[in-house]
Amino acid sequence: MCNKYHVLFSFISFLIVILFPLYPVMAAKDTTAQLADLKVFVTGQNQLKPSFSSTHRRYSLLVQSDVTTVMIRAITASTEDYLKINHMKVVSSDLYTAKLHSGKNEFEIMVTNPAGIEKKYSLHIVRENIQPVVDKFLKYTYTDMQTGTTMEYRLFKPDHYSMLKSYPLVLFLHGSGECGTDNEAQLIANQGATIWAKPEEQAKNPCFVLAPQAQYTWNDDPAFTPANQAADLDMAIKVLQRVVESYHIDKNRLYATGVSDGGSAVWRLNEAYPSLFAAMVPVCGEGDPTQADKIVGKPIWAFHAEADPIVSVEGSRAMIQAVRGAGGVPLYTEYPKNTYIYPIAHYSWILAYQDHKMRKWLFQQIKK
Repeated sequence: MCNKYHVLFSFISFLIVILFPLYPVMAAKDTTAQLADLKVFVTGQNQLKPSFSSTHRRYSLLVQSDVTTVMIRAITASTEDYLKINHMKVVSSDLYTAKLHSGKNEFEIMVTNPAGIEKKYSLHIVRENIQPVVDKFLKYTYTDMQTGTTMEYRLFKPDHYSMLKSYPLVLFLHGSGECGTDNEAQLIANQGATIWAKPEEQAKNPCFVLAPQAQYTWNDDPAFTPANQAADLDMAIKVLQRVVESYHIDKNRLYATGVSDGGSAVWRLNEAYPSLFAAMVPVCGEGDPTQADKIVGKPIWAFHAEADPIVSVEGSRAMIQAVRGAGGVPLYTEYPKNTYIYPIAHYSWILAYQDHKMRKWLFQQIKK
């Protein structure tokens, strides 16, 4: 009996001596490959759901239609692990550029440790399909009977439009990149027009949305002949007048907003017609500070990014300072240099039109 225990003890000792040196290798094989962190950089306030945790494998994110690219940063728990996103090798913590198409976008994030153990994470990014909203904008061409000049424009009419009530109207002036005659670019480049026509917005504030398309430019530009300078802006006013005359629209609740070249046009338009609009929202534009006294009593909320490389932030700063100096109380939102705006800080309109407080504020303004 004693011999049996002796033999068993000897065998166990033998296993310990043989296997103990292999323990580090076996432990390495048992190490779990995983992420230490996952972030998605997107212009706006969109949040990854659920928030990152090592226990979660599936994540989702919703972005609006004018967000076409996001950056994914995945960090492995171990520096020895390697990483792939959609089968492409990526260095841990480096930014992976993800181009988005409308609808569902699927990303597989695979972490593999030196022993070959893998762990897969999935990221579902849904980019809003804005086309159903765009399709609700009616297509028109306005012809000036005196000059024969034409202007393409799109008009959104509230779903349950009734002649028994009057409606506010939002005029949107696009940027220089949307000039032309296709009568669509001004709706799909950003949400300056469509944001007001979305069902959830219309449920709170039913309104008309007018989006004319400039052929050349809204503002004076030496690149064009004198005959074309600002002619588009004059035509936009004629289109606005035609729409106001054709529908039951509240003339005390006309609002003007625009981006870039269109943002500058909003300043100019209100300086030229100070009693026309109840409020204005110029985004990354610039006006004429010498004309500030004409709009001193008008509700204004301007937006600009400090790092804008296309239209200097000084344009908005100068206008706000001039209006305040004349006795006005305009609102101004300036996004600091460290604000994430892709691809460049000029695209501050993405953030501006996401601002729920601004949209609510706008419809509260009534011309006195």
